[in-house]
Amino acid sequence: MKQKLTFAMLLLCPVCFAQAQKQAGKTTAYAITSQGKGSSKWTEVKLVDLVTGKEIRSVYESKSISEPLNARTKQPIEKKDEAAAKPVKRFITLPADPKTNTPERKVMVYATSMLRRDAPFASSSAACAYDSRHERLYYTPMWINELRYIDLKTNKIYYFENEDFGVVSGGSDVQNQVTRMVIAADGNGYALTNDAKHLVQFTTNKKATITDLGAVEDAFSNGENSIHSKKGFGGDMIADDEGNLYVISANRNVFMINLATKQATFKGSIKGLPAGFTTNGAAVEKGSSIIVASSTATGAYYRFDLNNLQAEKVTGAESVFNASDLANANLASFKKTKSDPVVEDSKLIVADEERVEAGSPKMTIYPNPVTNSVVKLDLTDQATGNYELRLFDLNGKAISSKTINISGKQQTVSFNLPLQLAKGIYILKMVAENGNVLNTEKLIVE
Repeated sequence: MKQKLTFAMLLLCPVCFAQAQKQAGKTTAYAITSQGKGSSKWTEVKLVDLVTGKEIRSVYESKSISEPLNARTKQPIEKKDEAAAKPVKRFITLPADPKTNTPERKVMVYATSMLRRDAPFASSSAACAYDSRHERLYYTPMWINELRYIDLKTNKIYYFENEDFGVVSGGSDVQNQVTRMVIAADGNGYALTNDAKHLVQFTTNKKATITDLGAVEDAFSNGENSIHSKKGFGGDMIADDEGNLYVISANRNVFMINLATKQATFKGSIKGLPAGFTTNGAAVEKGSSIIVASSTATGAYYRFDLNNLQAEKVTGAESVFNASDLANANLASFKKTKSDPVVEDSKLIVADEERVEAGSPKMTIYPNPVTNSVVKLDLTDQATGNYELRLFDLNGKAISSKTINISGKQQTVSFNLPLQLAKGIYILKMVAENGNVLNTEKLIVE
């Protein structure tokens, strides 16, 4: 009887559930958090109001009794032998510490191979994604390479059992832990490891597939601000309505990932956050406004704009639930409203040409207009070396980029446009390694 009552408490009537989801699409998000504010045991899921900081409802509690099911067969998962989870010896390498004059050394630790993986949040979690189409909250436990989800209509939990989701091998394998996850505009889920060397795609249909797409590459312009940097481990991921992903790393850096090229472009660091506020959870509020939560700070949630990365305090409550991850169904959008000024493409071209280096070599692009998603560029009298081609829309938003190498006085290179790129006028720039714009051309896509 106790089990039925506990399960019943987690269910909502259809009307209440619909109302909650209507809120979730605007100012709320699912948060992976703890039973109480300030704790760092990421085993609870709550629907929270991102403006007031209040809990709307509890979605999953670790103390509840639940029997996970296999996502394929809908049968109870295979029970693991407790003996198989005995501690085993492992060696990890600790870095040198110049402050204490301690060299790099190996130390022995004890870890469990199974890590009590039968429990829904066996090892805490720092990555979740809300699938509004099927009313599911996808997530993966830390240190366990398995995709799981909560059916929000029934509160049953499903595992993609014995199917690799990433390559993490255990608690000491920090670089391969999945800490960012989102449902993108194409309806698919995407998850990213700490070191950004594994971008994992999962479909949400009946015959779900899990595919490791490989590493995300740095854009030429990133310089030392690499998506692979250890300083940027953790954080969260959101998506926009044009097919891009955005990584908000725990150290406040923002990268845009073009899914067509798997290339990450550094956009800058969030400004205006209080000292010690790590950006671990992120959810779209509306437009280009993003709300972030910290895994440690309980003072408030903050919002920032993707256009200027300037943050401001959102909540006025005395404290909020610190969270390792946030998720809602909103997609970021940069579409102009009727009240926004219209930028004439001719004015944009003139403005860019004024910043083009004097005496720049000639660049001819064809076909223009383009209809088959491939553009060719004839380059004449260009110095040898590496350069970057960057494609922008008329609002100045980066669409895609490609690094090219010039080895002769006359050379033809190809530039592939993103698939399903909307018809319209775009700007193609050629940029040198020092950041100077060498050429700017208008490109028409039909």
